[in-house]
Amino acid sequence: MVREVIDFVEELAPPDLAEDWDNPGIQVCPPGGLDREAERVLVALDATHALERAGDADLVLTHHPLLFRPPRRIGGRWYRVLRAVLEADAVFYAAHTNLDRAEGGVADTLARRLNLRIESEACDGFGRLCEVPGSEEELLNALRNLSPLTTVYGDWEGVGRVLVVPGAAPDGLVMECLRCGVDAVIVGEIKYHARAELLEEGITVVELGHEYSELPGVQELARRVREEFRDLNVEVVPPPDLTIIR
Repeated sequence: MVREVIDFVEELAPPDLAEDWDNPGIQVCPPGGLDREAERVLVALDATHALERAGDADLVLTHHPLLFRPPRRIGGRWYRVLRAVLEADAVFYAAHTNLDRAEGGVADTLARRLNLRIESEACDGFGRLCEVPGSEEELLNALRNLSPLTTVYGDWEGVGRVLVVPGAAPDGLVMECLRCGVDAVIVGEIKYHARAELLEEGITVVELGHEYSELPGVQELARRVREEFRDLNVEVVPPPDLTIIR
C-alpha cells in the first residue's frame, strides 16, 4: 500500500529531523489514497517536474514540498500547478530538510557521488566535512560530470579538505568553514556576499546549481525504495533540461 511506502521513507528520513519552517510529509492525499495498492511511484526533486506523468502514479515522492505555507490566494502559476496536482489523483509526499540531514540522505549522497571521504557532519547536519582522497583534477572532473553548471571561484590548487552543502547555502556557512579549516566549500547555490567573504578568507567556492546538487539524493531515495519494494515500479523524473549558453 501507499502507506507502507511512506512509512519506509519516514524510516529513512524521520520527519523530526526537519526544520521548524519546513513542510515535509503528505502534501496532497485523495480520499483513501494511503490505503491504495502502490504499483507505480514517481520520485522527483520538485512536484512540478512530475506533473505531466503523475496521473499514472499512485504516489509522487518529492524532495521539495509543494507549499511551505498556506497561500492567501490561488491564481496564475499556482492555480495551474494545484489544478494539475489534484487532477493527477495521486498522493504527493515530500521529504525535505529531514532527507537533507538523514544518514544516507542528500548531503551524504552528494559527498559520496563526488568520491569524497566523509569525516563528520557540519552546518547543523546539512553539510558534510570531507577529505579529498584523490587529486584536485579528479575532483574537478567529478564535479563537472555531475553538473554542467559547475563554477569554481578562487584557487583550486591544493584543495584537500572540503565542506559539501547541497541546495542553498545556510546562514552561518562562513563561520562553519572557518571553524572546520576547509580549503573549499561545494554548494548548490550561495549568496553573493557570503561567497565574497569566503573568497576573502582564502576559501574556494564551488557552485553546482541547486537542482544538480540535490538530484543525487533524489536518485538514491528512488534506489532505496526500489530495493525495498521489488514489485514496485519506481521511476525518477529528472528536472527539465536546461539551456546553457557559455
